[in-house]
Amino acid sequence: MSKGFTLLELIIVATIAAVLLAFWVPRAARLMDWLETERAMRDVTTALAVGRNGAVLQSTRARVTLDADTLRIDRFVAQGWEPWWRTPGPSSHGVTLATSNPVVIFGPTGMGWGASNTTVVLRRGSQTETITMSRVGRVKRW
Repeated sequence: MSKGFTLLELIIVATIAAVLLAFWVPRAARLMDWLETERAMRDVTTALAVGRNGAVLQSTRARVTLDADTLRIDRFVAQGWEPWWRTPGPSSHGVTLATSNPVVIFGPTGMGWGASNTTVVLRRGSQTETITMSRVGRVKRW
């Protein structure tokens, strides 16, 4: 009775593993693009929600600045704009950011000031996510 595996058995197992890995690698890259784009989209929508809710709860204006490297929220006080909330931007996930309006200001009622709609496009690899925010503060994911 022999103990262990023959060289032929090891070669066959290694070949099967290589074939399975060759099919899995492209799918894994697409999966990673999707996951990181989803995380970046969640961060952007969270920043918009925190800015809007903060403006309403504190009866003041809130300014959300969407940059690739940082998502910032400032609130308006008697002395001017004061830093309030900071978080890393989409580039921390390897995602690019394109926006029609990089600064969104919410009034005390939660309504947006300035541009009527803001569109944010997040891209990584073949994955693209689009977020649209209306002037009334509604956020829609496409």
